[in-house]
Amino acid sequence: MFAMGTFIIFRSVYETCNFARDKYGGDCQQALVLVLEDGESSVQEKNDAIWALGQMADPESLEPLEKIYAGKVPEGKEPLDKVVSQYEIEKAIRWIKNGNLTSWMYVFIKN
Repeated sequence: MFAMGTFIIFRSVYETCNFARDKYGGDCQQALVLVLEDGESSVQEKNDAIWALGQMADPESLEPLEKIYAGKVPEGKEPLDKVVSQYEIEKAIRWIKNGNLTSWMYVFIKN
């Protein structure tokens, strides 16, 4: 069960990276950061990019995430299709700073 869940998460990060690379070029992390910075990106695309950056937990993603973090997570569930999720940003920052159990498996898609 763990292996299947891990594969599903990996596949989702892989697809999110490919979407960003197709749109912006460069390596996965750079392309995902460009999704965050592009005013034309949808809220859902930005939330997907934030989630993928958190999964990869690369320290180079910390600064761009901190730029869009408001410093607190609102109460209640944020609608991921309507707002850039402060919860997802906070979680991604935490994973970058403290580590993520599965971040090792993204070494092959970062470049």
